[in-house]
Amino acid sequence: MLNGATAGIGLVHALYCDLRFAADNTVFTTAFARRGLIAEHGISWMLPRIVGHANAMDLLLSARRVTSEEALRIGLVNRLCSPEKLREETYAYARDLADFVSPSAMAVIKRQLYEVPFQTLAEATTEANREMMVALGSSDFREGVASFMEKRPPRFTGR
Repeated sequence: MLNGATAGIGLVHALYCDLRFAADNTVFTTAFARRGLIAEHGISWMLPRIVGHANAMDLLLSARRVTSEEALRIGLVNRLCSPEKLREETYAYARDLADFVSPSAMAVIKRQLYEVPFQTLAEATTEANREMMVALGSSDFREGVASFMEKRPPRFTGR
C-alpha cells in the first residue's frame, strides 16, 4: 500500500513488492539525480522491468514527480484507490489470494516470472512443463478441481 509521497529508497522498496496498490493522491519520484546520486539499491534493474526501458530512463534521469494516474498508466502501480478505501481494497485483494489461490501454485508462478528474463523460450517452456507435471500430482490440484466441481471454496494446503 502506497499512500502519500513515494520517493527515493521508499520507491525502491515498493518496487521489490510483487504488487503495488496506491492511493489516488500518491506522488512518486526517483529523486536520486536531483540530489547528485545514481540509481541505487537495484532500482536500475527493477524499474525497467516494471515500466519499460524508456519510462525508467525518463523517471531516473528527470527525477520528476509522477502522479498516481501516470503511475497506473505506465505500470508502476497495479491499482488506484481513494485514500479512505486503500487499506480495505488492498486487504480484500490479499484475502482473496489467501482464500482462493493455491500457495504452491502462487510460489511457482512468482518464481517463474522472476526467472524467465534469464531463460530462453525453450528453457522457460521446458521448465514450465516440468512444473506442470509436479502440479498435476499435487494435493492442491486435486483440491482445486474438487472445489470447482463441488462449487465450494477451496481448502488448499500448499502441497
